[in-house]
Amino acid sequence: MKLKKLLKHDFVIEFRSHLVTEFEDKLFVSALRNYCSYPNPLRFNNFAFAMRELLRHVLNRKAPDAKVNKCIWFSPTLDDSEKANRGQKLKYCMQAGLQDHLLSEAVRNNIKNYIAEYQEHIETLNSFAHVGEATYGLEPKKAYQKLKEVILTFNEAMEILESGKEEVLSYIPEKLSDYVENALVEEIPNSLDELSTHTVIDYVEFNGFQVMDIDESFIYIRGESTVHVALQYGSSSDRRKGEGATINDSFPVYFQCKSKASKPKGAFVVKDSIEVSTESWWQ
Repeated sequence: MKLKKLLKHDFVIEFRSHLVTEFEDKLFVSALRNYCSYPNPLRFNNFAFAMRELLRHVLNRKAPDAKVNKCIWFSPTLDDSEKANRGQKLKYCMQAGLQDHLLSEAVRNNIKNYIAEYQEHIETLNSFAHVGEATYGLEPKKAYQKLKEVILTFNEAMEILESGKEEVLSYIPEKLSDYVENALVEEIPNSLDELSTHTVIDYVEFNGFQVMDIDESFIYIRGESTVHVALQYGSSSDRRKGEGATINDSFPVYFQCKSKASKPKGAFVVKDSIEVSTESWWQ
C-alpha cells in the first residue's frame, strides 16, 4: 500500500488529530514511510519503533519535566531530582498540579486505573518494536493488521488520558463553588457602578461554571451567573428626604476565574474578565 493511500484511512486521520507540533506529524509520516518500504523485512519493526518514540514525544509535550516537577505532589527520583517518570507524567496529564486530597477517593482510584491501563498499552507498543520471528518479515496482509493495531493502540492511549482529565475537570466544580462565588461577589460592584449612584447586590444566582483547564499552577474557570441588585439613585440623605429612587433589577454576568492548583481556596476573578450584560437596561 502506498503512503498517499494509507494517509486517507480513518484510523490514520484520527491518529493525526492527536499530533500538535510539526515535528510530531513529520515523525508519524516518516514512520509510515518505514512501513511502506516493502523490500525491507524490518519495515514493520522500524515503523513500530518510530511510533513508540512518537508516543514518548507526545507525552513529553503534554507533560514537560519543567511543569511536572512544580506540582505539589511531585516526588523526585534518586537519579534526577528534576526529571519526572512516566507515571508522574501520566498523572500530570490528568490532574496537573491539583493536590490529591482535593479529589475524591473514587477519582483518585480511577486515575490510578487509567495510568495502569496506559502502561499496558505502552507494553503492547514495546512488544511490536522488538524484532522476533512473530514480527520479522510479515507478509502484507499481516503487516497491515499489525500496523492498524499499533495506531489504534496509540489512539486508545490518548483517549485514556483525555478520559482521566475530563473526569477531574468535571469533579473540580464540586470543590470550588463557594470560593468562586465569594470571589465573584467581591468584584461585581465595580462593573455596575455606571448604572446608579449606589449599587447594592441582593444576591448572586449561579447559573453554573466550567473548569476549562488546569496546569501546574492554576485552575482556569469560565462561568455565568445572574446578579440581583438594588440600584439607588441619589444619596442616602436624598432617600431619607423622599427624593431619588431605588430600582430592583437583575443582569446576566459572565466571568473568568483562576484558582491556585495547590490551594483552590484562593480563587480570584481574572482582572477585567467580568462582563455584566446591561443591554436590557439601556433599551
